[in-house]
Amino acid sequence: MIDEEVKITLSGFESFQLITVRAIAEGMLGGEFEAESYAVFQADGSGNISVANQAPLSGTYNTKDPMGLFWSMDVKKLKFPAKRTLSALPVFPSFGTVTVMAEVDGHVLAETMLTRKYLSEDITYTDVLDDGIVGRLFYHPHRTRPGIIVLGGSEGGIASSSQFAALFASHGYSALALAYFDFEDLPDGIRNLPLEYVERTIQWMKQNEYVRDGQVALFGRSKGAELSLVIGATGTNIHAIVASSPTSVVSIGAWNAANGSQIYQPQSSWSYHGVPLPYLQWTEEQCRSAMAYIENNERFDHIHFAGMADEQMAENSTIRLEHAACPLMLISSDDDHYWPSQYHCERIVSRLKAFHYPYKVEHLTYAKTGHGIRFPYIPTTRLQLNGGTAQQNAYASADSWKHILSFLREIFAVE
Repeated sequence: MIDEEVKITLSGFESFQLITVRAIAEGMLGGEFEAESYAVFQADGSGNISVANQAPLSGTYNTKDPMGLFWSMDVKKLKFPAKRTLSALPVFPSFGTVTVMAEVDGHVLAETMLTRKYLSEDITYTDVLDDGIVGRLFYHPHRTRPGIIVLGGSEGGIASSSQFAALFASHGYSALALAYFDFEDLPDGIRNLPLEYVERTIQWMKQNEYVRDGQVALFGRSKGAELSLVIGATGTNIHAIVASSPTSVVSIGAWNAANGSQIYQPQSSWSYHGVPLPYLQWTEEQCRSAMAYIENNERFDHIHFAGMADEQMAENSTIRLEHAACPLMLISSDDDHYWPSQYHCERIVSRLKAFHYPYKVEHLTYAKTGHGIRFPYIPTTRLQLNGGTAQQNAYASADSWKHILSFLREIFAVE
């Protein structure tokens, strides 16, 4: 499984020989994907190397780390299918390969290949196009399990959320990767998207034959984290929310009337009962600056922070999580280049304390870490428009994943 550690050892080399261990990944994140890493080690007196127990002399990482070759990969190619439909999504369960080679003086002396999987052998999946709901459901065909709805970020579609859903299913859940825009016949942008769509999906999951006793949690990343918290604030009956890199306010959705339009017409991200939710508005200058930063792969969290300086607007757009009725897990970082997620999570925790929120609230925050906290052992070296350091991003992804699984096991009483 892609979230499991790999043990790499070498033997049969000359005493104290310098050996380059190289790892080349293909297809591991879906679509067209290629990445590579390397580390130079010195064999011990018996000609052996243990990657887990030795720091490399040089390479793409420099500390003792059993999975350093995986997270330190330099991504050479990452391209997803242009077609935004269920039929264009990659096939599970095998999602990619990693070839590991031992080189001496430029010659490959040993080589092995492993498959990295998102889906365990007992899990299957089906595409969902039901009552307007669009997604992919991962489940055990002979068991009912607690349900998780996975909401991806502003990338749209379900390519990323399917990876999380497959992993959740492999850890004992029935998990639905839910598309909410820019996929199939859904809206092409984030403009007053109706919360009723997610509420309807929650009811669909509660009644699904593979979901145990109507138990459903929400897991969201980035924009999906905001959406999960907004749904919680409506008082919708759910068992838990895990929000990774969220905001504490309803943020601006699109700032034009339609994709490709140059007309400045800012929109709320969400609507409820036909009414757009109050949101943290940006000026036209701020919107154009943010677009320029995005196009240049530069951070723009300061623009979001500047909007929070208007205390009245910040209060009006605040997500009223005191109306939620379930345990919450918040995950944030101190170098988030999209928005100041640590600040927002601290703001949420402070507000819930003031309202004497009766349910468990757990906040994990990570130093020198960017916006893209995901699951373990995938490359974390793409720092532009993300933030943090590759090593700290890798640590945050691995550590938070353990806490997420523990949190859900506790909530759902899963063995």
